[in-house]
Amino acid sequence: MNLVLNNPFRILGLLITASEREIAKRISDLSIFAEMGKIKSYDTDFSFLSTLERNPESVKEASARIEQPEGKLFCSLFWFWKHGVIDELAFNMLKNGEVGKAISLWTKYISGKNISEENYSAIKNLSVLYLGLAGSNLFLHSGQDFFLKGITLAGIFFGSPLFEGYCRIVSGINYTADKEKIGTAFADEIIAFAEKYLDKPDSIGIREILESFRSFPHQIFPYLSGKFINEPTRRIESEIEKARKTRTDSPYDAYQQGEELYQNSLNDLAYLKKNLPASDLQYQMIADRLANEILQCAIDYFNAVAKHAVNHASGEKSLKLAKIAMTAAAGERVISRIEENTFVMETWIKSSPQRQRHREIQLLIDDIMERINDSSRAPQRNDLQFAQYLLDNTVHKLLIIKASVGADNPVYLNAGSAVADKVSELCMRHAAQTGEYASAANTMQNISMLDMMPEIREKYNKINVRLQAKRENEIHAVNLSSSDLSENDLSEKKGKCYIATMVYGDYDSPEVLRLRNFRDRVLICSGFGRLFIRFYYRYSPIFVAKFGRMEWAKNVIRFFLNLLFCISAQRTPPCAPLKGGFPTIPPLKGAGGCFRQRRRAWERDNLKQGSKK
Repeated sequence: MNLVLNNPFRILGLLITASEREIAKRISDLSIFAEMGKIKSYDTDFSFLSTLERNPESVKEASARIEQPEGKLFCSLFWFWKHGVIDELAFNMLKNGEVGKAISLWTKYISGKNISEENYSAIKNLSVLYLGLAGSNLFLHSGQDFFLKGITLAGIFFGSPLFEGYCRIVSGINYTADKEKIGTAFADEIIAFAEKYLDKPDSIGIREILESFRSFPHQIFPYLSGKFINEPTRRIESEIEKARKTRTDSPYDAYQQGEELYQNSLNDLAYLKKNLPASDLQYQMIADRLANEILQCAIDYFNAVAKHAVNHASGEKSLKLAKIAMTAAAGERVISRIEENTFVMETWIKSSPQRQRHREIQLLIDDIMERINDSSRAPQRNDLQFAQYLLDNTVHKLLIIKASVGADNPVYLNAGSAVADKVSELCMRHAAQTGEYASAANTMQNISMLDMMPEIREKYNKINVRLQAKRENEIHAVNLSSSDLSENDLSEKKGKCYIATMVYGDYDSPEVLRLRNFRDRVLICSGFGRLFIRFYYRYSPIFVAKFGRMEWAKNVIRFFLNLLFCISAQRTPPCAPLKGGFPTIPPLKGAGGCFRQRRRAWERDNLKQGSKK
């Protein structure tokens, strides 16, 4: 401590309470001795501190430094104050080189006691002694300990309400001291001395110095700590702002920016962590700001990329940043926020296989729905062919979905219902337009195995029943052959209009009813007609079996039947068709022929109806 070892009061051999008159006289005496070539010594030289150079230049410089009240007060902080009997005894010990005894005396006098006017000077004197010993070459092994103790005691001295009284004693009653200004100047002097020892092996550290200064008034500590942390703090804040702007403009680059922020701030944060305690408010604020920004980079990247990714690699990047943020965080609030987001990211990563399965299922469902809604994807334009195309391209996908999520899963049931509903609609429309009920019913049978929602299953069953009923005539006609028919068979099957049903698709269609009416009212009245009817019922099943699925055959027959409708409309006699009961018999036009044949037909029909009843 240069200001202790070369203190103006030590050079002049005066106490800090010396008046201006005493100071002027001492300067004059020392000048005379210097001119005479003599060296004057005093009791306060304390040779144990260091060798003292007392020459005209040092005397002149010393007098100039304490000429003004402010300078005198500042220099007095680094020299001894004799203010009582205890101080007198300790000074005598120091004069004799008994430094340890003096330390013990002052320490005993202040230990465990409140600060008072009696021991206030002892606190100051012990602080000055420790600082002087720290700068001396005689106590190198204890220098760091002395230095820190001296700072702590100086802070206690500054922080006492008695400090203002001390200032008046040293500088005069009319002088008003700026306590904060004096304190910061004292801190600057301490740091100037300590800088040459900082960051050296086994030397004093910044944290130890800062901790010692915590005994100073609260205005002094931020000023002192700022000397060590302002620059690294400024650099960290600059990196934080840079990262914030980048991630805001481009969230997809947030991961890279978060890593760069951590790397660029790592050394400065480590410096602050080393030199400031974890409880320090300034350290907590900058550490939490850094941790928050790194975490926000992780969150922004997660929201922009990871949640939409197929695998969990991008999620792991976000989690990595979150864990880095945890290493920087200091406050409980920030730590809690990091833990919450870390849990979300870990849960998302663990659910990756299930999410992948859901994604694959969704792709299958999307493909199914796209095929249902886009008929242009089918290479054919026929409704029945499109229905078969849907089945061929969706059933295996539905089975995959079923194996993955289960038969009761609503997603699977909705997809199966959509397919079944669409195929049912196509089959029904095809049958209505073409009359091919058998082929439509066969396709309907293929979707019976699909799982559906209850309402779709009910709808399917109704359509299926209707198609099955409609195709009975067509199936019956296809399965018949002439080789299997007997006379009884012909009698039982008589009345079935196989070819007409094949052409028009329904036994009860209006066209078939007109043909049946023509048969019963016209053909049956002549021998040739009855021969034609017998020939028709014998060979029409064979014809239907061979040509029933050929569209060209249906079109040709439909043309001739329509022509027959035109002829029958002109020749049909005005009598009602035979539908059961007693028919209206037309009036007798003459003997024989038509009347007898119609009468016999009527009797046969009545006999059959009677036997059925």
